[in-house]
Amino acid sequence: MFTIMSTVLSFILVLGVLVFVHELGHYLAARHVGVRVERFSVGFPPRAVGRVIGETEYLLSWIPLGGYVKLFGQNLDDEDPDDPRNYAAKTKLQRAYILFAGPAMNLAVALVLITVVNLLGVEVPAWRYSPPQLYAIEEGSPAASAGFQPGDRIVSIGEFPTGSWEQLYKGMETLIIEGRELEFAIERNGSEHSLVLASAPIVSGEPPGWKPVRPAVVGLFVEGSAAESAGMRIGDRLMKIGAAPIRSWRDIPGEVEKSRGSPIEIVVERLAKDTSATENSTEDQTLLATMTVTPKFSEERQRWMIGIGEGSRIVQYSLPQAVTLGTEQLYNISRAVFLFLGRCITFNCSFAALGGPLKIAEYSGKAARLGVVPLMTFMAIISLQLGLLNLLPIPALDGGHIFFLGLEGLNRGPLSQKFRERTQLVGLTLLIMLMVTVILNDIVQMFSGGGSG
Repeated sequence: MFTIMSTVLSFILVLGVLVFVHELGHYLAARHVGVRVERFSVGFPPRAVGRVIGETEYLLSWIPLGGYVKLFGQNLDDEDPDDPRNYAAKTKLQRAYILFAGPAMNLAVALVLITVVNLLGVEVPAWRYSPPQLYAIEEGSPAASAGFQPGDRIVSIGEFPTGSWEQLYKGMETLIIEGRELEFAIERNGSEHSLVLASAPIVSGEPPGWKPVRPAVVGLFVEGSAAESAGMRIGDRLMKIGAAPIRSWRDIPGEVEKSRGSPIEIVVERLAKDTSATENSTEDQTLLATMTVTPKFSEERQRWMIGIGEGSRIVQYSLPQAVTLGTEQLYNISRAVFLFLGRCITFNCSFAALGGPLKIAEYSGKAARLGVVPLMTFMAIISLQLGLLNLLPIPALDGGHIFFLGLEGLNRGPLSQKFRERTQLVGLTLLIMLMVTVILNDIVQMFSGGGSG
């Protein structure tokens, strides 16, 4: 029940704020050039609450899938080029300014949000800063087809060196956005090999069927931790549980479960200061420590546990770095959006990748439950996409209206009313078809299990 409620509230917050910002851009620009604003609505009818202030009616409406600003003279039936407060009386440049202001506000908000996220700091799992070595390969996955094997160490991808998983995924994202094949240099049993992975089946940010080696380094203790009580420390690296060697964090749960609550002997590697040379020496060396730990049964997880967790890093940036990085991140997302749209135009994309309001609601709830920073990141991405998509030259969208202003300039006069009515109808039909498609896609994925986390 809590999950459903948080999802609904998060969806209303995300879409409500971003639609308000978009319509506020149109509103402020219209007021700036002297156009009378008749109605400002967040949400689509039916009306929930509203109030007339001055000459404008401000509304909150029940369907939270958009909003609108009604300008005096923007419809065919109330155009009056002789009235100075009428939209039709304004110059083409002024009307383009009003139309562009909505998407521009979304783009600006996206940059502000992603900059704030980079300033506050992004929590990144510590293993992403470890060398990229493969623990396991999923059968039938793109990685398996390309020839990857457990134990492979990825040295580089394309022209990018990969000293860590973080560097690897950034390199992958760049090549995927550019539509290039992913060529890896890997080290296997002391020799180097080259493997190629086509970018087509890969979704940016998701691994292609491999499981990373996550160093078994203690990053935190849960309350009442059996391991902490036995003398384990933050930073210890687990080497053995009983007689079983520990290669990755993934090895730990299974070995602990085998104990069924009996005491187990754990060997860890830890740093120790070397003071043998001089009293003030700060050189570090590693030593092995052995301890006996008695696992406790977790009712919540329904398994035996020793009470340790992986670590993470908070990566923060200065204001200039945050702005520069945020701009780069939004640019990469924008390129990915337009490349995807280009592939869809040529029928070379999977429409399963499209997400509608149900998908936005699902991810809004997930982001909100993870915290403020993930929610702000998600809002930045949605705001960017809202701004970009509204600039497409499709009738009924802001970009479509701007496109018709350009046609008016080429025509050296207003377009015929019949042409405008027909194109608006075509544009509206296309938008309705797209909306129906993405909603049906959301429903299909929901009932097929594709939407579960």
